[in-house]
Amino acid sequence: MKIKTCIKFALLSFITCQQQSNAQTTNDKAVKTSPQMEQKVLREPYFNYYLDFQNYATNKTSRYSELYKKYTLVDSMPIYYPVTKKTEEYPSPCYQIMGDGTVKTGMSYHYTFLLQLFYKRLSCLKDGSKLDPDFMKYQAFDSFDSETVREAIELLDLYDKKRIKEDELDGLFERAKNLFKQEEYRHSNAIFSFLATVDERYCEAAFNNVGLSFYHQKSYRKALDYFERAITLYPEGYLGYLNAGAARTYLPVDLGDYNPSIYYFKKAYELAPDNPNVIMNYKNAVKQQLGQRGVDTQD
Repeated sequence: MKIKTCIKFALLSFITCQQQSNAQTTNDKAVKTSPQMEQKVLREPYFNYYLDFQNYATNKTSRYSELYKKYTLVDSMPIYYPVTKKTEEYPSPCYQIMGDGTVKTGMSYHYTFLLQLFYKRLSCLKDGSKLDPDFMKYQAFDSFDSETVREAIELLDLYDKKRIKEDELDGLFERAKNLFKQEEYRHSNAIFSFLATVDERYCEAAFNNVGLSFYHQKSYRKALDYFERAITLYPEGYLGYLNAGAARTYLPVDLGDYNPSIYYFKKAYELAPDNPNVIMNYKNAVKQQLGQRGVDTQD
C-alpha cells in the first residue's frame, strides 16, 4: 500500500480501531514516516480523479477501473419532446412514440459514490440515429472538492482490500460526525460518502449530513440536492423534509409565489408530529405564509 494511502487512512480512521494489533501496527508505520518520506508524498503529482473516471466510462485505461465496475451506479430519467417528425424518423431504441403527441428519449446518470453524481449523458446521438456507443456526451457535476473525492476513493480502495473491517464502520461514522461538528467538512464528507457506498445503514444520515455541510456554508442549492435525494430514497424519513424546508427558505421564489418550504415542513410534521424542532419550523412557516397574505396570527 502506498505511503500516501496509509497516512490518509491513519488520519481518518485508525482512531476507531486501536484495539486491533494488526491495524495498530499499520497505523504506527503510517504515523512514523520520516520528514523525507512526507515531503515525497507532498510532491506526488496531483491525481485527476474526474479524468480517471471519464477514462473508465469511455473504455480507456483507468487506475480505479475495478472499483468503478463494482460501485458505479447507472440511473436514467425519461425526457419527452413534442412529435415534430414522422414516426419512422424516430429510430428504436433511441425513441419511443407515446401516443399523446410526445416522443420519449432518456438521460443516463452515472454515480461513482451514492452521494456523488459525476456525469450525465444523453442515451442517443443528437440526430437520433443510434445509441451513443462511446459515452462521450458527459457533463461533470460534483459538489465535492477534489480532496474529498480522493479521500473517499482511497477509503473505498482500502475497504475493498479488506484493510477496513466491517466492525470498524461505526467508529468511522462517529469520526465523521466529530469532524462535521468541527466544521472539517472536506474530511467528514469523504467518510460519509464512503460509508453510504459500502453500507446502506448509513445512507440516509450521510445524505442529510452532507447536505447540512453545504447548508452551513450557505450553498443552499447544493444542500437541497442532497436533501431531495434523501427524500427520494427515504420518503418516510422526516429529516430530509425538515432539512429541505430549511434550505428552500433561502432560495429565490418566483414573483407572486409563496415560499415552497412550507410543503417540506408540513410533510416533516406529518411524519414526526411530536418532534419539537419539526413543530417549531412548521409553525413558523405557517405564520410566515399567513403574514404574506396579510393575516394577523398569534401563537
